[in-house]
Amino acid sequence: MFTHQQSEKKTLFLCSLGGAFEFYDFSLFAIMSPIISQHFFDSSDPTLALIKSYGVLATGYFARFLGGFYFSHLGDTAGRKKPFMWTLFLMAIPTLSIAFLPTYQQIGIMAPLFLILFRIIQGFALGGEAPCAMTYIHEYASPKKKSFSMSILFGGILLGSFFASLVNSSLTSILSKNDYENWGWRVPFALGGFLGLIGLYLRKNLQESIDFIKCKNENKLSKVPFFSLLKSNYKNVFLGIAILLPSATAFLYFLILSSANLQKNYNFIKQDVQEIVSLGLLVNAISCVLIGYLADKINPKKIYITGLFCLFILTIISSFIFSTQNFLYLSIYIFILAIVLGSCVGTVFHLLANLFSTHTRTSGIALCMNTTNGLFIGLTPIVFTEILTKTSFKLFPNYYICFLCFIGLISIRIISKRKFQ
Repeated sequence: MFTHQQSEKKTLFLCSLGGAFEFYDFSLFAIMSPIISQHFFDSSDPTLALIKSYGVLATGYFARFLGGFYFSHLGDTAGRKKPFMWTLFLMAIPTLSIAFLPTYQQIGIMAPLFLILFRIIQGFALGGEAPCAMTYIHEYASPKKKSFSMSILFGGILLGSFFASLVNSSLTSILSKNDYENWGWRVPFALGGFLGLIGLYLRKNLQESIDFIKCKNENKLSKVPFFSLLKSNYKNVFLGIAILLPSATAFLYFLILSSANLQKNYNFIKQDVQEIVSLGLLVNAISCVLIGYLADKINPKKIYITGLFCLFILTIISSFIFSTQNFLYLSIYIFILAIVLGSCVGTVFHLLANLFSTHTRTSGIALCMNTTNGLFIGLTPIVFTEILTKTSFKLFPNYYICFLCFIGLISIRIISKRKFQ
């Protein structure tokens, strides 16, 4: 028992650490899109350059489709462990490459082309990382610790986003504006690349999932899991997407892309906003883990419904809070929002994993997550920016997130009662 517990803790640590490194790299691009737009696109029109930068961000999300299909197929046919090594490697090398990539002013059109290539490789890798890690942890964890184990995994992933925000905000406060814009912005990418390579080394001793080995020994593996999934479980794919979208969109809008919006439209100070959002990401990661622990004691479904309802309310009042231009109110709001998002993230992935059986679980999770992130989340920054800059409909993001919460609540009600394993 002691050996198994030690092995389980080590596995959770390594999976979470690798996920943190990968999401540090991927989130970093979104957080630093404004500075990236200055260096890799024609900056004569700042708004157009930013939209182009978000376009490159979107290509990474779109690439998650291909990565999710390839690595989930590998995970459901060759084993859960093998994709872990490739995804971390394919994330670390492009991140390191961005740190040393010449700018548009130095090599012209080749700069954004290389940037797009690196972003596609990152997206391809990330498309397989999270689904494979989720499946692995879900199958490896003790029956009474499923939600907690998966929340630790995603707590690590969220910590990756927190550290990306923290490193960026720390550099902007330490360095002069000129130094940051000239070379300081490259430091977070170099750091992320080296950390990813360290994570790759640490992961090499992970063992294969027992559930997968059992499924393989009983000859229950599918030759093409994706087709089996669409044939027998397509309804659950739609439900999975619907329960993922609300918190994923709110997380992107309020905690990743919020800095520019709060500065431009509500006149908050840049450094203040960056610091409070960074702390919000930390609170989000911690609350995710704590609520995952509670979910095993109570009921993941009930906690998720409560979290989604609270997110609906917080989205409705967000514009009022922002319009007060009171930093204390903003800080309290961000902290509460982070806890609410943690309640969603700490439970939704357990619900998602239970929608699919062992032989198609990785493919099912990958299709749900990469449709959510690749199609919807990938386009969100572009759509929001276009609408907010070209129309007077400033509340569009709020209405959209409220609509997603409503759909999520309906979907979780549709999901039949099932015994969580």
